[in-house]
Amino acid sequence: MALTVAQIQSAKSDDELLDLLMAELNLLFPKELRRDQIVFLSKLQAAPPGMRAMATTFNLDVSMSLDDLAWHFVNHHDLDLYGETLHGLRELGATEAAEIFAEAYSIIEPFWNQLEEVASGNNFENVHGWLDENGIQKRIDPLNQRMWDLLNQWRDHGIMHFWIDYARKHPPQCVSSGTE
Repeated sequence: MALTVAQIQSAKSDDELLDLLMAELNLLFPKELRRDQIVFLSKLQAAPPGMRAMATTFNLDVSMSLDDLAWHFVNHHDLDLYGETLHGLRELGATEAAEIFAEAYSIIEPFWNQLEEVASGNNFENVHGWLDENGIQKRIDPLNQRMWDLLNQWRDHGIMHFWIDYARKHPPQCVSSGTE
């Protein structure tokens, strides 16, 4: 069943609202769909703006929890997805996170084609070395720290904090037409 404005408005806690948002995202973007980048990106176009932003920022939240910005680009090496993620951060009102993300991309962008070659191998030690040899990791590390400092304000939710704020401020932007 699709998420409604009434459900968003009646969520008693941030965790309850986050559960509702995650359920809707899983309904709109099931795991098998997310595995196919082309299908995922095309499906985003039909999603409500809030759900689109949340879907595109989910992987960045995971990257910042498990890795860092450089490894986000290693694991999610797609220019369209970069653009969608940046747009998603801005849509959610995560202005500082968007600036940090864009700055990290500007560091790795000159190496984008090389990164594709390095990241396509299964030897992750090569990737670590490549990031170090090209000075990418050293330049991105201060941005990682800025992003972690920002997200640690909401230790339990990270980027998803912006999802919660957005949904509370703009509930109609988080539901499909006809389910308000």
